[in-house]
Amino acid sequence: MQQVLIIGAGGWGREVLAQLQSDPAHGQAWTIGGFLDSRTHILDDLGVDLPIVGDPMSYTRKEGEAFVCAVGDPRARHHYVQPLLAQGAKFIAIRTNVYMSPRVRIGQGCFLCHRVQLSPDVRLGEFANVHSNTMLGHDVRIGAYSQIGAMVFIGGGTRIGAFTTVHPHATILPGLRIGEGATVGAGAVVVKDVPAGATVFGNPARIVFQKDTPQDL
Repeated sequence: MQQVLIIGAGGWGREVLAQLQSDPAHGQAWTIGGFLDSRTHILDDLGVDLPIVGDPMSYTRKEGEAFVCAVGDPRARHHYVQPLLAQGAKFIAIRTNVYMSPRVRIGQGCFLCHRVQLSPDVRLGEFANVHSNTMLGHDVRIGAYSQIGAMVFIGGGTRIGAFTTVHPHATILPGLRIGEGATVGAGAVVVKDVPAGATVFGNPARIVFQKDTPQDL
């Protein structure tokens, strides 16, 4: 049986732990072995009964281990998984209590929270996160490492670039293009394409900040 380690022991890491513990595969396909985090005392006095077993930047994976990344920021997530990927580590995709339509494809390391709805032919790139009660319409494409917040609606045919953040309660109308590294603010209603590196807020959403180019890795 595989042992799963969670990268990140902060608040999001503890939410991920709770979902993993309720997943039907817990105790059947894998068990949870602890956290990887450089902050060795972050769990002190919280009553979490799992240890921090190492730092994700220096940890040497062991045979039979798999990993889940509980880091919210897209570029930080990319940063912390690279040393383990270089060792050939396996990151599992978690999709507890998710409605899955036909022909959905989910990349390595994705994390889908409870009550996410994926319509037919959705594609999620590697290490994308989708939070609770979010609905993705047919043929939506979510780029690698993107972070989609809770209670978001993304209309059919929309393309969202890698390393994008969509905050809770946002609505993105069908068929739009959201460029790499963009940020969609909480509650924004997006009615036209968003350039790469742009931050948009409001209803209708307007650009409030624009990077010259998407941030290099």
